[in-house]
Amino acid sequence: MGEHPLESPRQLFERLQARLETERARLRQWQAVEADYRQKYAEGLSPLEQKLHELRMKLVLCFDHAHKNMGLSKSEREFVSELVVEFSEELLQLAAKGALPAGCDTGRLKTLYKKHGGSDYDADVAEETEDAKVELADALGLDADPAALSPAQWLQRIQDQYEDEEAEELLALARLATRTTTPNAVAWQALQDAERERAGRAAGNPDLHAEVDTAGDIADARLPRMNAILQAQLDEVLHQSAYAEEGFKLRYDLDPFASFDPETVMEDLEADIVDIQEYIGELEHEVMQFSDQGLLKSWLKAMRREVEAIERREGRKGRE
Repeated sequence: MGEHPLESPRQLFERLQARLETERARLRQWQAVEADYRQKYAEGLSPLEQKLHELRMKLVLCFDHAHKNMGLSKSEREFVSELVVEFSEELLQLAAKGALPAGCDTGRLKTLYKKHGGSDYDADVAEETEDAKVELADALGLDADPAALSPAQWLQRIQDQYEDEEAEELLALARLATRTTTPNAVAWQALQDAERERAGRAAGNPDLHAEVDTAGDIADARLPRMNAILQAQLDEVLHQSAYAEEGFKLRYDLDPFASFDPETVMEDLEADIVDIQEYIGELEHEVMQFSDQGLLKSWLKAMRREVEAIERREGRKGRE
């Protein structure tokens, strides 16, 4: 955060001091919201997520059963296989983060993925990840391994060079290129360990503990030194806020490329609870369709029409 053009040392001091106050307030918000969020997540959203994952697993098994036993046409069986692969892939991605209930058997999911998709899940993931790394590095003109950069760094690089739909497409690649098989709990522990080491080193920096007067009380000759102190304190607070947000995303399995505001995360959580309740209701209704062949066929036709409509809309967007 260097000087702005034509900015005097005193103006820089005032700007740094104002920014520092703002960022300290944001850090306090992260610290204040943690307990309430953790309780509401544990009591409200987490049980619903577990139920949702179990329903998805049940749907995968229902799809597989329907494919074998429900007298479907060839095209209907092909569509059912696509659904098995899609749902299995979603659940296996959660399994890699340690987010699946015990009743969701990853071995069985991989077996069904191969049965209906014709390929090995782990091999597909490895190939897809490597392809995304190559395409991402080529689009950004970089030699760096995507895994060597944080999501925030990749997000900044993409936003510096691309806008709108192109940026969104590259973000989708970045999510693939940087995905990991490390469970979130393990990644969170590693993040905490690294932060403890960093904080221990930072504790020895006297600038971080220095008291700074207002600009009017500081002589011109001392302003450069005071500005250096303020910059060091601002960098420290920005790091602590980034650490708080990164840990928040790991603990609650949130998109690492998304940005979260401590002022609104509780509202977002409440909205997520409502959304997942509605989605669970829809899935419970869909599971019931598999007890009747006629209902199943109607449901499959409706699903195919919906998928085809989405593909047509995306095709039109691509031509615009």
